[in-house]
Amino acid sequence: MVRINRVYTRAGDDGTTALVGGQRVPKDGPRIEAYGTVDELNTVIGAAIAFGTGEALTAALLPIQHELFNLGSVLALDPTDSERIPLPSVGSSHVEKLEGLIDEWNDSLPALTSFVLPGG
Repeated sequence: MVRINRVYTRAGDDGTTALVGGQRVPKDGPRIEAYGTVDELNTVIGAAIAFGTGEALTAALLPIQHELFNLGSVLALDPTDSERIPLPSVGSSHVEKLEGLIDEWNDSLPALTSFVLPGG
């Protein structure tokens, strides 16, 4: 397990951040935006679990959280470092599994007749 001793670097802010391999990239770049979005999704799933989703849904969501964490790691690694720094793979089988869960859950819901606002 990774241990983080502090959450600051004291290096100032030049508008860049480091990828896992150490390469500096702009903080507003598409890779950073992508893994930030994955982190946000993981946070929402964690909040849903914390507020109580029931055992069956929690059992389905926990593995998804782990897979999202792996995806964030892959996005945070420069592709040129993929051999030097091995990470769990994320592939089409993960997407297919997630789509299967979505279809299963969607089939159990009543048909939508209008747009739904977040939260209900």
